[in-house]
Amino acid sequence: MNLTLKALEVGVPLTGGGFAGNAYAVADGDGHVHVCGFDGAVSHRKLHEGAVLAVATDQKTGTIVTAGDDGRAIRVRPEGEPEVLHAGRKWVDTVAASPRGHVAWTAGKTIFLLPKGADTPVEATAPSSIADLSFSPDGKWLGAAVYGGAFLIRLSKPSETTMLNWQGAHNAVGFSPDGRFCVTSMLENALHVWRIDKPDEKHGRMGGYPAKPVSFDWTADGRYLATAGADVLVLWPFFGADGPIGQQAGVFAPEQSLLSRTVASRPNSQQIAIGYVDGSVALFDRKSQAFVPVADEHEAGAVNALSFSADGGRLGFTRERGVAGLAELGKG
Repeated sequence: MNLTLKALEVGVPLTGGGFAGNAYAVADGDGHVHVCGFDGAVSHRKLHEGAVLAVATDQKTGTIVTAGDDGRAIRVRPEGEPEVLHAGRKWVDTVAASPRGHVAWTAGKTIFLLPKGADTPVEATAPSSIADLSFSPDGKWLGAAVYGGAFLIRLSKPSETTMLNWQGAHNAVGFSPDGRFCVTSMLENALHVWRIDKPDEKHGRMGGYPAKPVSFDWTADGRYLATAGADVLVLWPFFGADGPIGQQAGVFAPEQSLLSRTVASRPNSQQIAIGYVDGSVALFDRKSQAFVPVADEHEAGAVNALSFSADGGRLGFTRERGVAGLAELGKG
């Protein structure tokens, strides 16, 4: 694999990153978004007076949405002017962006959904404060991770909501590529899964992790869910009528035992990127079952975000203590 690695040293904690248009956007704890163009140019945008608590991007629309502890949600594109979507007294805790042009954010127990082309957001009240937001790939749902399960809003009719119940604190939420399953990460070092059409009958715990599996991503073919939170790569099967319910996960161990912090699946490929607590990054190839190093350990701390460009040719990642990386991978 021909690999070129570029680094961006920010000097303050990084809170996330993602691809937007022809750029990789990195958010920090000092209110900035750093936009790294594929041509090597870097611009620095001051968007919030406090920390950027969360960032969501969409490569198709070029959208960057940020949440701040200054009570604002902001939408911006790499070459555009910032648009304040929300300004209030409470912290904006989470944000999400959809390839269909929808954006969403939260403050306290309130979810704000701004459909594509709309000027005013639709509001919904969740049963508790919200730890994470995610749009389903099939365009049907906006999901929120809350205490007691996953709270879903139907996008075609936002007044229609449903609760996927499971006792405990849930801190991340996602949907399978075919839209049939919702998965959350829990405070108790486990995941929980529901089949959305039969949530009371078809659901189950996915456990056995030594740490919280807050990062998970489906493989490009949709057949497996890759998860972090262990010193092995854990893959749960999602083929068949009930996906992983009642099934066992596959585990793949690298030569060096390291706790993984985040994962991301490479588009149009059998490869999965893994970010570790020591700051290193590797690619796992499902075909060869080999782990290939991308970045070495780093004093900037754990990798806390990973994402691929839409064509899979670039991998971006951020580390907790202020160093981001952009790897040119070439063809998968």
